[in-house]
Amino acid sequence: MITPVVKMIKVDCSPEKAFEVFTGDFSKWWPTQTHSVTAMSGGALPDVFCEQKEGGKLYEIASDGTRHDWGTIKLFQPPKALSILWHINNPESMATCVDVTFEKDGEGTKVVLSHHDWEKLGEIGSTMRESYNNGWVSVFEHHFKDACNTSAE
Repeated sequence: MITPVVKMIKVDCSPEKAFEVFTGDFSKWWPTQTHSVTAMSGGALPDVFCEQKEGGKLYEIASDGTRHDWGTIKLFQPPKALSILWHINNPESMATCVDVTFEKDGEGTKVVLSHHDWEKLGEIGSTMRESYNNGWVSVFEHHFKDACNTSAE
């Protein structure tokens, strides 16, 4: 078994607001200039969308209209939990899983992200785990946290 990537932050807003920030408009907080299919291939920055329901899709749309699916919403329980079958640039059969929980913690919210099921990626599972372990620092611990704290209630 490959160890899951686990990241935990505390944000200065309610669980409801943190969940809304996470799922409501990825384009406002996701660093598409460094973490998108379109930008990695030299294109203009895309918009990122999350269909807020179980079975919904997480995807980016490039300025030329090209769609790149990132994942499928497996669990959607506002404001407590979200689970995404994560398969950027891979078929859904190779999806890893990203679970995010939101829990009231004093005046703010504890948000925990767990990214697991690396074994589905075969030989590249360990390498991808390390890449995402580093990537979630920027994406989750910095960009998402900043978006929550600037939109605090």
